[in-house]
Amino acid sequence: MKKIFFTPGPSQLFHTVSDHLKEGIKNDIFSISHRSIEFKKIYESCDYKLRSFLDIPENYNISFLSSANEIWERIIQNLVINSSSHLVNGAFSKKFYDFAIINKINAKEYYYDKVEYNINDIEEDELVAITLNETSRGIMCDSNKISSIRKKLNDSLIALDCVSGIPSIPFKVSDVDTFYFSVQKCFGLPSGLGVWIYNDRCIEKNKSISPKKITGTYHSLENLHKKSKIFQTPETPNVLAIFLLSRVLDDMMKIGRERIIRETNYKSALLYNTIKNHNLLSEYIKDQEIQSKTVIVSNTKKESEYFIENLKNKNLIIGKGYGSAQNQIRIANFPAHSKESIELLCDELTKL
Repeated sequence: MKKIFFTPGPSQLFHTVSDHLKEGIKNDIFSISHRSIEFKKIYESCDYKLRSFLDIPENYNISFLSSANEIWERIIQNLVINSSSHLVNGAFSKKFYDFAIINKINAKEYYYDKVEYNINDIEEDELVAITLNETSRGIMCDSNKISSIRKKLNDSLIALDCVSGIPSIPFKVSDVDTFYFSVQKCFGLPSGLGVWIYNDRCIEKNKSISPKKITGTYHSLENLHKKSKIFQTPETPNVLAIFLLSRVLDDMMKIGRERIIRETNYKSALLYNTIKNHNLLSEYIKDQEIQSKTVIVSNTKKESEYFIENLKNKNLIIGKGYGSAQNQIRIANFPAHSKESIELLCDELTKL
């Protein structure tokens, strides 16, 4: 049996990626100029499919960058002049806050330790950063909570980190002003591409900021947006990744987003049930309302290597706890993971 990667990202490739790679090589896609009509068609097609698949309204714009980490920096540079607020519930939301501090922004941190966001804490700010799914700790924020934050904050720009959540965890796009993701998790692609979606409010805010501070060079929002309007990027982009994303979007659209969400919920229920009934495992996040559907985190009574190595011997590759976390495992549940592969993993976990 081939290895199956349940690591939180990079993770298992979507099953059609190898065919799309062959198609790209056969048609010389990866040698074409990024200023050519051929590339513009690839960009335009990917843009159209993202809008269709994710229900992105017309007043939102799409730019391609290198990673979600880069997008953090672009958001801080281009959308904030003085202050931002960060709802922190794990390592990645904390890093976004840290980026703001490094950029000399008066950033405020609201820390939530394994509990859901409390909207009573949150006040209006230039930008409020929230996370759809915190990859490091397996905590998610559901659509209703995001909507309630939007209702409270009329003036703030809301930025949503969707890196390990989209398209498997639904939310209403119009509840946020900007959201972003990278492709190596739920989209089942190699790493190296970040997708930044931002609405016209962000464009207007950037116009007011640009005369007052440096907002970047090649990747200023002004430059990114200008190029996106003609389906180009400021620099030579990751043509391979944009092409593959476009093709995988075709595949996911055939499956249907509702089915992807439904199957994600089914598979996560299997995993959590297995953990609950295991003598050596326990849920890291106890509150079912905020348990991640896409990155399942479990405490282990034995060293995590016991589980990691035993499953590796079965060609089932799971992740360890994030950073310095000990006695913890993380299991990805992305669209690339079939129901059968999750059932197999649960069976093998039960034997340990």
